[in-house]
Amino acid sequence: MSTFVVPIKRIRAIEPHANADSIEFAVIDGYRSIVKKGEFEVDALIAYIPEASLLPEWLLKRMGFWDETKRCGKLNGSAGNRVKAVKLRGELSQGVCLPIQKIELSGETRWLLECERDGIIVRTPVAEDYDVTELLGITKYEPPVPVALDGEVFNAGQHLTIDFDVENWKSYPDILQNDEEVVFTEKLHGTFTGVAVLPIKDAHPEAFGIDKNILIFSKGLGAKGLVFKNNKRNSNNVYVRATSSMIEAITAKAWQNDEPIILMGETFGPGVQDLAYGKDIGFRLFAAAVGYRGSQRYKAFDWLVITSTELGVGIVPVLYRGPFSEAAMREHTDGATTMDAKHIREGIVMVPAKERVNPRIGRVCLKSVSADYLTRKGGTEYN
Repeated sequence: MSTFVVPIKRIRAIEPHANADSIEFAVIDGYRSIVKKGEFEVDALIAYIPEASLLPEWLLKRMGFWDETKRCGKLNGSAGNRVKAVKLRGELSQGVCLPIQKIELSGETRWLLECERDGIIVRTPVAEDYDVTELLGITKYEPPVPVALDGEVFNAGQHLTIDFDVENWKSYPDILQNDEEVVFTEKLHGTFTGVAVLPIKDAHPEAFGIDKNILIFSKGLGAKGLVFKNNKRNSNNVYVRATSSMIEAITAKAWQNDEPIILMGETFGPGVQDLAYGKDIGFRLFAAAVGYRGSQRYKAFDWLVITSTELGVGIVPVLYRGPFSEAAMREHTDGATTMDAKHIREGIVMVPAKERVNPRIGRVCLKSVSADYLTRKGGTEYN
């Protein structure tokens, strides 16, 4: 999942719904959200409540998403309080728009957000790009961790792992430049898996490998500097099983490195998520970085291809390499998976062929997610 915020955003456009007269779309960055016809105007500020938001009871009532008879919300989830992507009359809608009051005071335009404090509705001044998650009492939905993905951990230190995430192109539609050379890879539906190969001086007795210098971690654990222990209990852990052959290859190569080399990939298979690729647990590389936290540099995709071949490990399927365009992105986002499975594609991940950073998001790496994937029934979203 990408960074979770509830931002104040400006409506870029209002677009009609092709199959409905009473609703239309508000366009926020690259997202389209269904709203009542005539409720919003272009350039108005709104609080954009994204997918995976859990709304408090007062806000559900304020927005008309409360069922008084059932004493629960009308949205998704067991409590009816979770925002999910939906299709309304064949069109995808993502997120919810919360209106903000506009006032003119002493010749200046001000925007006021209604929020609850101790049971009282108060109005708070806000501006574009403010994060109002806490003001509204919104939290992020976190799915339970499957038993097979759990395990015993130790604190290796954040400097030895990586804090990885991929932002959605729809939140930052202006960062990838037209005609910039990019690589599109298929976004596999699994769980992030990191493997850090440490300098011998950073070895730890509970780490993996002959020299005890290899760490294995999930995305959530790695962000905190936590890694799996090399012990008997973790021998059946999915992350450990998925990377065992790669760790053997790394050990055989006996890399002599002065900084951590962090290999990142996706673990997938039965029991990991609702969409599997074949009958066995699998692993594919999708990125690599070098350095300690705070000075980590991502390696170019070509380096990853060479390294994966040396280690005998597959990489995520490459769907396109060439000049970036929105049309090319949309063409490759939807459809069937190219893996050994008969189901939909989750989407794509897009990186420049030549690594670069952007002051707004850091490393330039964006995802575009399939509408069919977002609106499938009974999906799991553990990352």
